Amino acid sequence: MATAAAASASSSLLAPTASTAPAAPNALLFPSSVPSLRAYPRLLLAFRRPAAAAVADPQGAVLVEEVEAGQYDDEDDGGYEGGRGSAFTPPTRPRTGKAALPLKRDRTRSKRFLEIQKLRESKKEYDVPTAISLMKQMASAKFKESAEAHFRMNLDPKYNDQQLRATVNLPKGTGQTVKIAVLTQGEKIDEARAAGADIVGGDELIEQIKGGFMEFDKLIASPDMMPKVAGLGKILGPRGLMPNPKAGTVSPNITQAIEEFKKGKVEYRVDKTGIVHIPFGKVDFPEEDLITNFMAVVRSVERNKPSGAKGIYWKTAYLCSSMGPSIKLNIKEMLDYGTDSSN
Repeated sequence: MATAAAASASSSLLAPTASTAPAAPNALLFPSSVPSLRAYPRLLLAFRRPAAAAVADPQGAVLVEEVEAGQYDDEDDGGYEGGRGSAFTPPTRPRTGKAALPLKRDRTRSKRFLEIQKLRESKKEYDVPTAISLMKQMASAKFKESAEAHFRMNLDPKYNDQQLRATVNLPKGTGQTVKIAVLTQGEKIDEARAAGADIVGGDELIEQIKGGFMEFDKLIASPDMMPKVAGLGKILGPRGLMPNPKAGTVSPNITQAIEEFKKGKVEYRVDKTGIVHIPFGKVDFPEEDLITNFMAVVRSVERNKPSGAKGIYWKTAYLCSSMGPSIKLNIKEMLDYGTDSSN
């Protein structure tokens, strides 16, 4: 009798309790009593587990067939023990891009970097000649480092009237050898080769670029080739090599464009964070040449101020070498530098 009572009790979890009084219409939608949370796992487990089968004993006794041990482990009931489960931890996505970089407090610097950054004060704002001199002192890498300028502008490039993209001719050059490819046709092919272009071609060069040929630093195109170059946007665009009139790489005067880039013409643009990054020479240049190139960059950025720029145009300005710490500049002194005839 005890075993039969156990079988009926196990199946009673699913059967509703009998009631003599008729149920109200809203009783099914709004029950007056709701089972506790501790009962939910057991109810779910009762639905998932098959009902215990009653087997007749040869002697007439009714037995309950036992479930095999190990058939339902802790994973079947969702890890519940007594109606309580472990804390839910959502899966974490792997970080990519800038989010994957270590925080500033967790970064480790080399002994060389820690020694050279003692030469400057991190919070101090320097004038242009002092900053150039410090940058040359702190350039201690085993190769010739580039001199770089980084300006944070009060611009939001997602608006068309706040985009900054232009070129600047560095009077003292960049110190780098620029490999130039030219896309043109007809008589201009001979003109480009005479002007010093490293690679010259037309339709055949376009096919080579589609095949993965990228052995050049600048790509200059004549206006009549632009309809054909438009198909290379997905290849050249992410690399910053797509010809553009604002960058000076689309010009009817191919000879002049080649000479300007060979002498030290540099393209710059504001990135999505509002920062302009411009190399303006090598650290082994004389200080006077670096100052001349740097001030040419400053004048160009000031001259090409977008029409939509509001309020303070210059936020911060820094100088640094390729592998050296940054040096903060005094913006007012930087803009005023060179205005006097003595400088």
